[in-house]
Amino acid sequence: LSALPLMLRGGFAGLSTQRLGGHFVRALLGIAAFVLYTYAITNMLLANAMALAFTTPLWMIIVARVLHGEKAGWPRTIATFVGFVGVVVIARPDVEISTPALAALASAFLLSLAMLYVRRLSSTETPEKLAFYVQLFGALFTAPVILMNWQAPSPSDWAILVAAGLIGTLGLFGQARAYGTGSPTVVTPVDFTRLPMAVVIGIFFFSEMPDATAFTGMAIIIGALLFISRRA
Repeated sequence: LSALPLMLRGGFAGLSTQRLGGHFVRALLGIAAFVLYTYAITNMLLANAMALAFTTPLWMIIVARVLHGEKAGWPRTIATFVGFVGVVVIARPDVEISTPALAALASAFLLSLAMLYVRRLSSTETPEKLAFYVQLFGALFTAPVILMNWQAPSPSDWAILVAAGLIGTLGLFGQARAYGTGSPTVVTPVDFTRLPMAVVIGIFFFSEMPDATAFTGMAIIIGALLFISRRA
């Protein structure tokens, strides 16, 4: 686990927790969201999958209202519905509700639940501990599937895997600290910056050019998220 060296700076005592169940549920939700997202990006345009995944802040408002009674107010409620209009534009249900598009939306919903667990856990758990346990449980959850479908990585594959692990760990630290110090409905919209990055990566590395309808849906979602973040 790439987070282990950082965790052991304070000895094994730094791994102790009284909230193992919470870490387990948070990791389960996060891994399920990751699997669904991986399926989506491998079966549809990267930019479109990313745009649908950006509905997490919109789901967050709904989930926070239902589970915690947090009132969003009419402006943010209207912006939430506008954001879902953008989702409909991209998913195009009048043409076909594709399985990858549904997977991306389900991933965003599960991630919103996981982020609420991060917020709860951060009252007692450090960002390093949050990152460690999600990786620990993630490794345990995925080990059986990996063993059944094992293929020896090449040296270049190992380099990519190590780099992805280190970058992912830094991302988990940053995510845990952000959600631990601020409201999820405020922090999550900042994540929209990944969308233009995904468009650029899709164009230059995979020759994937979103059409005008997809760009329209992305613009609607980004506009709604920016409005939500400013009203939070």
